[in-house]
Amino acid sequence: MPARPSETTAADLLTAVVGLISNWTAAVTQGSIAAAINLDIAEGDVRALYVIGQHRAGVQPAALAAELRLSRPTMSKTLSRLATAGLIDRTPSRTDARSALIELSESGQTAYDGLVLYGIRMVERATAGLRPDEIGTVTEVARKLLQPEPSA
Repeated sequence: MPARPSETTAADLLTAVVGLISNWTAAVTQGSIAAAINLDIAEGDVRALYVIGQHRAGVQPAALAAELRLSRPTMSKTLSRLATAGLIDRTPSRTDARSALIELSESGQTAYDGLVLYGIRMVERATAGLRPDEIGTVTEVARKLLQPEPSA
């Protein structure tokens, strides 16, 4: 039985989204971005630095590990490397003496700002042929795709 047009369209979109995510989150891509902004960290640590930067008020290591889908030991090693590089600060949690909050240091904030700017330039290059309303549509669709699937 041939696929319905809507299934083909959805399958094409799925392929494009998976390809985009795979390409832009690949360690080699992240490493290239870090190198382009003269950020000397392991390519696997770039995404962690970026996500920490998104949490303006700091983030607990366990929450960060869950968000990045990393084991706690792997997260601990990543945070140790970022701390050694001077990119993050660990501050005791005000609400839980057993926990710490991870925040960007001044150098980390500078690096994060560089990652964001580089990402913006990547998006601008990728969408250079689109009109503002088309970019708005892509943005709206991307936000809808971020919504969790309703439970059946």
